[in-house]
Amino acid sequence: MRPRLWLATLLIGLLPGVALAEPAAVAESFDAYKQALVEGDGAAASRLTASDTHAFLAQTLDRALTMEEAELRALPLLDQISVLMLRHNMTGAQLRAMTESDPVAYAVDQQAFDMDEVQKLTAEPFSVNGTQAQASLSNLKGSPIPVTVHFKEEQGTWRFDLLSSIAPFRAVFDTQAGLLSKLQTKDGKGGAVPLIIHLITGRAPDANIWNPPG
Repeated sequence: MRPRLWLATLLIGLLPGVALAEPAAVAESFDAYKQALVEGDGAAASRLTASDTHAFLAQTLDRALTMEEAELRALPLLDQISVLMLRHNMTGAQLRAMTESDPVAYAVDQQAFDMDEVQKLTAEPFSVNGTQAQASLSNLKGSPIPVTVHFKEEQGTWRFDLLSSIAPFRAVFDTQAGLLSKLQTKDGKGGAVPLIIHLITGRAPDANIWNPPG
């Protein structure tokens, strides 16, 4: 057998094994990420978080600390919710402490999640397309639409991809922006975002939530 033909035959023989190994590698990263959240291991969770997710969270944190109301209200609805959720759930001192470290690691170390609900999460088998992978989540409490968790491969490691995971929610909010804009407070300002935050957390946001923390 010619060397090139032998090599081609060998590669074809190995391909099914490679195809089967990739979903298993993603599932392993999912389990490790979930375990890091449950155990409050911020460093481990950070290592398993995609680079653009880190950038998005750093930007959201900066907005939570500095962005004024008019500029904040001009953002897409999902970005408004992301910023105001930080202000709603954390003090100004806690937000500033996050900037002094890795925001992902800080949030996980502080166990800013419902550990019982995270523990219950399970993922269906992952489908892999190049450096992208996704799977449907089961046992997710309170979501109005099905949720698919996404991972991406970076430097040989499968990492949690928040931006792809929340893309369906962004699409829903963008589609319903006109309808939601009709929900207004007594002063004529948009009231949809505070209402959504109230529904998510069970707590009404403070009237000053639109302003940067003191």
